Amino acid sequence: ANAAGKFGSMTLSVGFILHYILPFMPFMYFFFQVGNWVKELFEAMVGLPLWALAHIRIDEGGLPGPAGMNGYFLIFEIFLRPILLVFGLIGAVTIFAAQVQILHGTFGLVVTNVGGFNVEDAKAAGNPDLFEMARQELDTFFFTIMYAIIVYLLATSSFKLIYQVPNNILRWMNASVSAFSD
Repeated sequence: ANAAGKFGSMTLSVGFILHYILPFMPFMYFFFQVGNWVKELFEAMVGLPLWALAHIRIDEGGLPGPAGMNGYFLIFEIFLRPILLVFGLIGAVTIFAAQVQILHGTFGLVVTNVGGFNVEDAKAAGNPDLFEMARQELDTFFFTIMYAIIVYLLATSSFKLIYQVPNNILRWMNASVSAFSD
């Protein structure tokens, strides 16, 4: 009865993750990044007077100067963040779907080859028991659990793209300032 309880709780946990958490992950990542963008707007409102003071030093390379130039990068990043969040979401969902499609196509081959079972040897030996042992129910169960874990790990790594794209965009402009979310 104890083993059956553990078996049932494991299957319910995997089912819960695949049915409820996995489809909800893109929303969670996107929602938290929109919240970070609002916090970044607040930081900009607090920092604007300091940024205006940085424009006073006009002796070094024009009106903004090196002290005020980073503020322009931050303002530009604030304006770009909503668009980049959407691009990150679209890219993350697309990459995740492609990864799961490839995993689904190749996982059966991997599982078949993991055990080192040779179908030709079993047929040549005329041993039907060996052939039946190749895919036991317990192996199928645990490989299904592994499949679900791999899909979950693919989802977490793919949906990180939602915040990695906006957070790392400033390095493409060779800006030395870090975004608020960093």
